[in-house]
Amino acid sequence: MKIIRLTTFLDYGGIETKMANLSVAEDTNNEWIFCALGKGGGASKTIAQQNKRVCCFERKHKIPSLGTIAVLYRFFKKEKPQIVHTAGAEANFHGIIAARLAGVPKIISEEIGIPAHSTLAKLLFSWIYRISNFVVGESNTVVEFLKENYKLPEAKTKVIHNFVLFPKLEAFRNDLFPKDRVNLVSLSRLEAVKNLEGVLHAVQLLVNESYPIHYHIVGSGTSEASLKKMVHDLAITEHVTFWGFQEKPFPFLRSAEVFILNSFSEGFSNSLLEAMYAGTPSLSTQVGAANEILEDGKNGWVIPVNDGMALYEKLKELLILDKPRLQQIGLEGQKTVLENYSLQGHLEKLMELYRK
Repeated sequence: MKIIRLTTFLDYGGIETKMANLSVAEDTNNEWIFCALGKGGGASKTIAQQNKRVCCFERKHKIPSLGTIAVLYRFFKKEKPQIVHTAGAEANFHGIIAARLAGVPKIISEEIGIPAHSTLAKLLFSWIYRISNFVVGESNTVVEFLKENYKLPEAKTKVIHNFVLFPKLEAFRNDLFPKDRVNLVSLSRLEAVKNLEGVLHAVQLLVNESYPIHYHIVGSGTSEASLKKMVHDLAITEHVTFWGFQEKPFPFLRSAEVFILNSFSEGFSNSLLEAMYAGTPSLSTQVGAANEILEDGKNGWVIPVNDGMALYEKLKELLILDKPRLQQIGLEGQKTVLENYSLQGHLEKLMELYRK
């Protein structure tokens, strides 16, 4: 079976990391081709290193682009795949139309989060979903939203959870951060939706109360300059470090006492899974699949979305927890990921869908 996975980009980010991780799977029965409407980068290089085909079309991705649809149509006609599986709004729009025109037998669109469509876009994507054979979501929350708001039948939707690779953690350092303080870490794109501003406000309050904390931000994005200015304006420069984008997150996760995901919206967070696998006690807002992964107080903690006071109070609570209790929470989180979010389990669910 020839399977084409299409995303908007293959540089860096959640869906890009997912494609790079998926390319690691040993599957001698099928041919996988990983494609992007636009540019490649770190993810495309990783995929190529796994001896998988990569095609980055360097086309316009803004909706709509007839030229991009035409390029994809010709590619699909030439390759004759049995499966085209797209992910992300731009890839879904251009890829699904091109695959339908090219007569691809099975077409699957995937939403990696909860869409924030305008009225017109909602009508447009209702049609895109209808001409797809299946619509996939990374969490029950996403799929239930799609069914309710786009009137999708149960039989057409499928939840396929994200996954994380399981490297040997002992191979990664765990001493990047000073141990004379409590180290908090966030691993994400630096974008408004991640609400790192909310974490910085909580950090300021805790610093003002003389808690010995340091906040480490791992990632890059369009909000980087404004976040750095905010750190300066809040007078917490000595308590916050920006590490930029890092290809290998596990040394940062293993070196921290607490991982924080404070997003306004998520589909299924790669960084949350990675943090839990690393054994790092993890705190998340109630977004995407967080409520499906975390059981508050057992294998991590959840707080309401966009509630700065709840974040502040929860962090205060964690800062006074004894070390054995924190470690136990981290181990429970790691156990959850090992049992439920493996690459092999993800691949089995994909192949089950592809064969339907």
